Amino acid sequence: MSRTKRWIQLAMLSALAILFHMIEAMIPIPLPIPGFKLGLANIVGLIALYRFDGKAMLLVNVLRVLIASLLRGIIFGTPFWLSITGVLLSSFLAIWAKKHTPLSVYGVSMVASVFHCIGQMIAVTFIYQQYLMGALLPLLMVLSIPTGILIGYLADQVQRRIA
Repeated sequence: MSRTKRWIQLAMLSALAILFHMIEAMIPIPLPIPGFKLGLANIVGLIALYRFDGKAMLLVNVLRVLIASLLRGIIFGTPFWLSITGVLLSSFLAIWAKKHTPLSVYGVSMVASVFHCIGQMIAVTFIYQQYLMGALLPLLMVLSIPTGILIGYLADQVQRRIA
């Protein structure tokens, strides 16, 4: 694949990830659990990882958080820091899991989902100095497993159709 085609595809993936991020930010979550979301934009990050490489995943995910935060008017606000911390930790661990374990896209997605929660809890603890927020972590991690499976399934289905 030429460099130009690669950059065009990464730009399209980034735009799609931003769109999913913006749409999901507008959807009210029926569960009374602060911080719980499906993570639909992570489908695009996984596609970038499996279609290209770890650098592509990082690029798509970081651009998504930066541009969506800018568009929503929360750039460098607390939601931005929570999102970027979760995205960076989950992306690095997803890249590591894909490279060093026999996990499928489902397993890699679950790893990313769990570590996204951990990254956000680290940021919450640092920003608010509220260590009791960590009490939500086990619940969020339990919820992140089925959402990780769902996101992995959707990423796998998209990959099969565009391959």
